[in-house]
Amino acid sequence: MLPPRILAALIGLITLSACFYSEVPLIPPGEQVTLPYNGVVLCLAFDCRIVMAGEDGVYEIAPPEDEEGEPLFVRFQVLVANEGNPVYLAEAEMRDDGDPKVSYQYLVAHQRVRAATHVPTYEFAMPSCNDAPDGTLEAFGIEREDSYACRVTDLDAFKQYLIEVHSADFESEAFWKED
Repeated sequence: MLPPRILAALIGLITLSACFYSEVPLIPPGEQVTLPYNGVVLCLAFDCRIVMAGEDGVYEIAPPEDEEGEPLFVRFQVLVANEGNPVYLAEAEMRDDGDPKVSYQYLVAHQRVRAATHVPTYEFAMPSCNDAPDGTLEAFGIEREDSYACRVTDLDAFKQYLIEVHSADFESEAFWKED
């Protein structure tokens, strides 16, 4: 496996994409789910890291050993309960080094169909808020901040938005491979 760089890749994806975010966590403590296996591989493209869920069901992705930085905390909720491969909403707690401000970025995840390991491997994708048709975001209470960011204020409405706008994408392998 390549050197672990998922944290840097995830941060890079979030900063380059038109992302969905919140200033407060929208997945309440105790309402996250643990993926079907406690220990999993989390991947962004080909950058993967083995992680374990903590006792509270939150996954902690530590920065690579040779780099300084804050860990990334990820919580999951089931978004679409596909029989063979559910799609999860992932809430990643993001901190900039030295900045006390926290933001929460939203991605989707599912189990990689053709994983190269025996450990369940989950890959992330980030639906882009700048792809939304006019008026769609507002209909779900999502506020466009600028061309790069949209603020989510209602978790249930956001989940409904993702299902209505991106459910066909969830079935497409290309959606999960886009960076």
